[in-house]
Amino acid sequence: MTGTSTKSTTWKMLRGAGLAIVVGLAGMTAVLGEDIPTCADGINSDDCMECNFQDENPWCGDNDDPVDQMSCTPFQYRPMSFNNIANKDGPQIDEYCSYSPDPKNSDDIWATLAYDDTLGGWDSSGSPAPWPYPGVRAWAAQFNGDCSQAGGNSDYWVFHACDGAGIQGGDCKGDIKYVERFGFTYDGDMEDAGICTPDGQGGGYDDRMYCKFVHPGTHKVYDDYKSGWTGSTNDNEDTFWAAKGLPTAEQAFLSAANGGWDPDSALMQTLSTFSDWAYGWNGGKHPYTWTGKWFSFPMFAWRADYISDDHDNNKLSYPTIAENGWKVYADNEPGDTGAPPEVDFILGGLTWDDGTPKLVFDMWRSDADGNMWKLNDEV
Repeated sequence: MTGTSTKSTTWKMLRGAGLAIVVGLAGMTAVLGEDIPTCADGINSDDCMECNFQDENPWCGDNDDPVDQMSCTPFQYRPMSFNNIANKDGPQIDEYCSYSPDPKNSDDIWATLAYDDTLGGWDSSGSPAPWPYPGVRAWAAQFNGDCSQAGGNSDYWVFHACDGAGIQGGDCKGDIKYVERFGFTYDGDMEDAGICTPDGQGGGYDDRMYCKFVHPGTHKVYDDYKSGWTGSTNDNEDTFWAAKGLPTAEQAFLSAANGGWDPDSALMQTLSTFSDWAYGWNGGKHPYTWTGKWFSFPMFAWRADYISDDHDNNKLSYPTIAENGWKVYADNEPGDTGAPPEVDFILGGLTWDDGTPKLVFDMWRSDADGNMWKLNDEV
């Protein structure tokens, strides 16, 4: 574990950067109900070839305009399963699920995270039309905390909610309140077999294979990509991890397939005293309680697993891996180590400056031995 610092990072809305569309729905569970099989066969909920309740046309990525393709992620296959499950007995959610005409005063943080109304856009019928369309917001990162300067780093972030982004290879879950961080791009083209670590080597643990991310719309290859979800909320009193009603990492130390991370794992032991050793200088409080809207969420490495030769499509791996037989997903699986070997923990706060929303945050990274260090301090 490292020492601490008060150095922070600031996000501002970034137009034209992006790859995602987001819409939030306060209190909505971030995965499909366990009682409904997620695979299209109506029986299974893992190693799916395609997803249950998929749209009639479950495809995206028909052009390479990054703005037009913001919600086309992480695959070209976008079944909209969560929305369709929610709407199976009548309309419940759509791309406006967290929209507010007054996001600054809204209790729903996704009204700001996922909608860009700074242009005051309206469509021809007089309805609000957030830029570039409902539910998408891209944010630039400034590790120096100074949004008045164009420098900082190459990161940008995209928050999703009800746009159908985020479906995961294998279990057909995760297409709600997805969040992505896009770092440095790779100096090379996509490959049909994927650009991945060999099993058990490089970034691999427990024979985990990690891959560079290929964006389904632009086919741009990202050397540094992490993703996760903001759908787990703190529904009780304020805690270190989040104010009441806001996203909390504390409820996300698990995977849908294998349950909670082992409390005796090195990472969970480190996290058990995280607030004390990392933020003792702040009385053990979240660093952005001063915003009144503090929150947290984890982000994960991009992993691939081979299923079988009988898996004769690439719907839940393309374009990261174009060959048949694979599933690709954000790696929140505990595995043999009891917790994922690398996790990024985002501690953020939402504030406003002259009517413009800003997200200030600290970003921590863990390793397989349970060590954690603050990434803000590395740049």
